[in-house]
Amino acid sequence: MNVPNRLTILRVAMIPAFILFMLWNSPYSDYLAAAVFIAACVTDFFDGYLARKYNQITTFGKFMDPLADKLLVCSAMICFVADENCPMPVWVVVVIIAREFIISGFRLVAAEKGVVIAASYWAKVKTAIQMIMSIVLIFNFQHPLFFFVDRILIYSALVLTVVSLIDYIYKNRDVMSDAAGKEAVRAENGGRNESPEQWIVKELTKRNATIATAESCTGGLLSGSIVNVSGASRVLNQSFVTYSNDAKRRILGVRKETLETQGAVSAETASQMAAGAAKAADADVALSVTGIAGPDGGTAEKPVGLVYIGCYCFGETVVEKHIFKGGRAAVRNASVECALLLARKCLKKISLQISAKKA
Repeated sequence: MNVPNRLTILRVAMIPAFILFMLWNSPYSDYLAAAVFIAACVTDFFDGYLARKYNQITTFGKFMDPLADKLLVCSAMICFVADENCPMPVWVVVVIIAREFIISGFRLVAAEKGVVIAASYWAKVKTAIQMIMSIVLIFNFQHPLFFFVDRILIYSALVLTVVSLIDYIYKNRDVMSDAAGKEAVRAENGGRNESPEQWIVKELTKRNATIATAESCTGGLLSGSIVNVSGASRVLNQSFVTYSNDAKRRILGVRKETLETQGAVSAETASQMAAGAAKAADADVALSVTGIAGPDGGTAEKPVGLVYIGCYCFGETVVEKHIFKGGRAAVRNASVECALLLARKCLKKISLQISAKKA
């Protein structure tokens, strides 16, 4: 476990102490509660800063960091409601906590689909304002000026709470929609409820042609998608999982200089993998996938989620570059989807060329 993740866990561990000091009736309890809360806010700043600076962003951090913030802020909100002298309206607390529950539920749905939703810009601004507001309310200054400061901060936090909720849901609306993707597939297939892999198997069967796959980061998921289709045995010639550079060279014939100068995750490697798989399997079509599924292994030049997909189709090779968001499973699943769509696009292009020649 890296340092940013440890700081996140430390922030969670501070919450019971913060609650204890908030509920403790002592002349110094407010100062102790504020000290713990500020220390927790400092860990929130540094875990994000260190994770970005040293490329230590992990799936655990993306999930746990915003959760730790929610636990801290919700704990403060509940303590404010329990304090009769605090100007925080109960209905504002309900809105703020309800938002946290909605986003947490949203994240759980996304996680089931292999997608990790990181904190958005508006969520970070909202959290910062809530933390400043909480510190001011903890001290409960009696100066008349703070009568206005308190309320400005409270209603600013409320507005940002609603804005960040709308922003989250809008940007990640596809997570909640199963029908949208299915309708898109149906539209592309003339209204038939047919997946890309089903179309590919049917088209290759009609042509008496074969397909091969060469996979790195997807580790067999792509060929597995094709095998899921009845009749795949008539078209799937061979499948290669070439995870190491040595395997890419020995089995697929990827050139050593390509791997040394361009790297395993590159358009050149994806192209050579596809062409090499077609040659090794004596196939008419071949798909290749090479990328960085994460959560580790990314750099500034080649971030986590970078994937190159190659398609060799009857003598021609094309390569697509993608940068997918989400966790390891999400990147791998998205890579398979895009590889199948690329194969379908290439086969349709060949069909159009044949039709044009006949005409």
